[in-house]
Amino acid sequence: MASRAVPVTPVKKVGSLFDELTEIERQLSGRAFELFKNRGWLLGHNLADWLQAERELLWRPCAELTETDDALRASFAMAGIAAKDVKVQVEPDRVTVRAATSHEHRKEEGGLHFCEFHQGSLYRSIRLPAAVVPEKAKAELREGFLTVTLPKAKEPAGKKIPIEG
Repeated sequence: MASRAVPVTPVKKVGSLFDELTEIERQLSGRAFELFKNRGWLLGHNLADWLQAERELLWRPCAELTETDDALRASFAMAGIAAKDVKVQVEPDRVTVRAATSHEHRKEEGGLHFCEFHQGSLYRSIRLPAAVVPEKAKAELREGFLTVTLPKAKEPAGKKIPIEG
């Protein structure tokens, strides 16, 4: 299977991520409220409704973060998702992966017993243990795995300051 490059967007304005998270929270709140209403306004199931809304609306892919002397490497399990549908954003201290997922049942004879394919939004954000250079990040989707290579930022050299007195 050929690998596909995935565009990486260096983020300079942190507020854009906050706006996205606010929108996700709004969607989750709306779905949790629908579940509460459908339950007949029965109190005491707030957490269950919220967690059900998360399961329905968000897919959090498995991830792995490794580190070498000069780079961090984040890998995400993303089987069945095309590179063109994936958005990767990199900040100096965070990498965020998003995609819209969909699944349609095949039109075949016979009935469907169950389906575990997810439909909705994929979202995963990882705080990085070291500062990276967002403009030099690269991402590749190959055989169902997205690998984001994040070159580390050079640490500023320390400077000795003489103490007067």
